[in-house]
Amino acid sequence: MKLLELCGNLLKLPHSRSLKQKLFELRERKYSFRIYYAFLPNKIILMLHAGNKKTQDKDIEIARVRLAELTRDEEK
Repeated sequence: MKLLELCGNLLKLPHSRSLKQKLFELRERKYSFRIYYAFLPNKIILMLHAGNKKTQDKDIEIARVRLAELTRDEEK
């Protein structure tokens, strides 16, 4: 998390990767833990969901839905 705070959207593999559609994955390799997040204006990092590597497809979908809901509300 500290690396994400320091590097922001410049953080790349092996620590972070883009999942497209403004969604990113913060990777903790030792425990196979993932945090799904997005960047909002004004340097805000929005943590959307977290889970382990074994359930990542489901976790990514949950994060995508949450991001869509939040950005839809923001556009109103």
